Amino acid sequence: MSDKKGKISGAHLGLGDISTIRDILFGEKTKEIDIQLQALQEKQGVLNDEQLERISELTKKTDKRIEDLEKQFEEKVAELEKKMNAHVEELERQIMNVSKSDKQNLAAMLQELSTNLIKGE
Repeated sequence: MSDKKGKISGAHLGLGDISTIRDILFGEKTKEIDIQLQALQEKQGVLNDEQLERISELTKKTDKRIEDLEKQFEEKVAELEKKMNAHVEELERQIMNVSKSDKQNLAAMLQELSTNLIKGE
């Protein structure tokens, strides 16, 4: 690993030697960074889980609210349909009454006309 002059030769260094040199130069800092990185990754995982849970809850609430709104809409439409049918029936009754009244008025007019024709007026 070292030549006759005491220098380390790059050609003879193995992976273990490079790791050892790195540990000597950056050892504590590297360990601190690794620990911080691991803590951040764990925190990110927890935050991701929390976000997924919140999204799931919001989805459930939104689905429930949509169901409630659909039910209210259907009930309102049914109520309006019922009112509309009642109004249509009332209008039909009024039309029938007007028709009967018109028929009676026409009959009365025809009677009066025929009476006037017979009298010669």
